[in-house]
Amino acid sequence: MNAEHRKMRAQVAANVRHHPDELATVTLIQDFKEERLAEHIRAGLLRQGRDPGDPVVLVGHSQGGLAVLRYAIDHPEQVEQVVTVGTPWRGARLAGLTTDVAHALTGRDLPALRDMRPGSPFLTALWHDIGLIADRVTNIYSTHEVLISPYVNAHIDVAAVTNVLIASDSEYEAHLRTHLDRYSIDVLLNARVSHLGEMNSPLVRSVIWQLVDQVDERLGDRPTVDRTRQDRTDRDAADDALG
Repeated sequence: MNAEHRKMRAQVAANVRHHPDELATVTLIQDFKEERLAEHIRAGLLRQGRDPGDPVVLVGHSQGGLAVLRYAIDHPEQVEQVVTVGTPWRGARLAGLTTDVAHALTGRDLPALRDMRPGSPFLTALWHDIGLIADRVTNIYSTHEVLISPYVNAHIDVAAVTNVLIASDSEYEAHLRTHLDRYSIDVLLNARVSHLGEMNSPLVRSVIWQLVDQVDERLGDRPTVDRTRQDRTDRDAADDALG
């Protein structure tokens, strides 16, 4: 497993009142435990010259989503909104297998991946604590979460969390037949997007930016920004989806 494959990303819409069109990227290395990954998010913001007390919207994809949730729980005074995308909320069995293979081949341990094992102490603590910030969490996931099986393991079944499902009409109908009782959906994004393509989806990104705008408006200092036609189109689609 090379260095690039050991990286995950958490994207941070920081200083939302002053940088509404910027997603600052913080690179997180899986060699560290999840608790330390939260420290890396904070350090990444400081390296970019951002005031750690400024309001932020945190966006984490895949394992990065677990890190931003932990950070938000530990820093509720700073984090206005959290968006998790394709995040293994219930853990990922593949993570445990990868950890075992890496240890067998190299003798190295990958604590962050070990933390993603279903029922790990890290995940158990996260499940216990998320209620503290549940009303500011939006969770987006797809029926094509090939790294999370079954895909509903990416659903955060906690009261006050907004769950957004990316699915075609037929996939959504199948979801309703199979999972309605436990995994009810707040918003449907009508599309087919793979796990690896989620953060490149214009619809997903427009939903994220709509949430950033809502935070910015709530803070009462909304700047005027010149949007491109495509950006406005994407935002209109997100407005339709989110109502």
